[in-house]
Amino acid sequence: MEHRLYRYRWAIVAAYWYLIFAFGVNWFALSPLIHTFETNFQLPSWESHLIISSIGMFVIFFAWPAGSLIDRKGPKLSISIGGLFMAIGFGARPWLLTSFETTLLSSVIAGIGLGWILVAMGPQMLRWFPSKNAGLPVGISASGLFIGFGTGSLLMQLFTPEKTTTQVYNGFLSFGLLAVTAFFLWVLIARDSPPSPPEDRQTPQTMKFSQGMKQILSSKNAYLYPFIGFFIVGITLVISGFLHGLYPSTEGGYIAGFLLYGCACGAFLAPFLAKNFGLKRVMLIAVGGSVLFWCIFFVFIYYIAVVWFVILLLMFLFGACFQASWPLALYSQETEKGVTGANVGIAASLYISLSNVGAAVLPVLFPILFPTQMATFLAVFVAIIICMVLWGVTKKR
Repeated sequence: MEHRLYRYRWAIVAAYWYLIFAFGVNWFALSPLIHTFETNFQLPSWESHLIISSIGMFVIFFAWPAGSLIDRKGPKLSISIGGLFMAIGFGARPWLLTSFETTLLSSVIAGIGLGWILVAMGPQMLRWFPSKNAGLPVGISASGLFIGFGTGSLLMQLFTPEKTTTQVYNGFLSFGLLAVTAFFLWVLIARDSPPSPPEDRQTPQTMKFSQGMKQILSSKNAYLYPFIGFFIVGITLVISGFLHGLYPSTEGGYIAGFLLYGCACGAFLAPFLAKNFGLKRVMLIAVGGSVLFWCIFFVFIYYIAVVWFVILLLMFLFGACFQASWPLALYSQETEKGVTGANVGIAASLYISLSNVGAAVLPVLFPILFPTQMATFLAVFVAIIICMVLWGVTKKR
């Protein structure tokens, strides 16, 4: 059978990138307003973070049906379902800002959609790219989410300098329109698969969930990758909120934004580096770099007075190192021994759901368990070390 690589595959990458970018923008547009919500709605810190972390909570539940749907019907349908919930939740948000409950409702509706979108990322790219080359489109696609995080955080900071009701409404209206247009563009542009596969692949056989999971977990690495995702996603959200508390002025918004742009840069560049130097080696160096930059950040905050621009650059570098692991751990999970076309959706569900347990749990638990800045610094440091240890014990080159 003759195989072709269709140039339209990059249109699929672009359409998905824009969709996940729109989700990231709307999700983290909330970040600069957390303290405003605490004041307006008279909320404790842990409860106000539910507006952000609740999105991750619903990914936990809907990643599993999304994975099963992908294995039966293909990834485009799953992404379209997720895009629809995103468009409804974020599109309606400007009119739901009158109370904590209705604002939370908008996050819940949009959060239902994220699992359907994220779980399908790897399977969608694997349909258009050879498996050995799929790390690059997965990294590019994942970068859209983190570029969206940084863009939403920075632009909302600029749109709402006085945090007035009108400014907040207009900011969320702009971002909501972005989500709606991204959904319709995806539906119009995306295709489930090319006319012929990009490489020789066995025709997927129908597989029960229990059988698919047993086959995935036949590899010891499959137990480790989801926990890497758990700490990366959860700690990223913790640090973003921590920076806004550390720098309550507009400087905090810029620093958090550049942290997230660094995350996007790491997600984008990691597949290139892993292909040339080896995945495990690159990941250990990257996570080691994040440990170093976090320690330097600690020293600057407590012992050496530096201008905030230096902190901004430092957080960019930290984000690039720390977030490099997330798309490659996802790609590794979906190409691990025991994963086939019949259970790749289940493999993605395992990784995405546990990643978002971190997103849902850690931002809420940290203010309760680590109420001081020093305790938060140390807890984040320990979490990064755990990520390094997990990469170290994986049996991967």
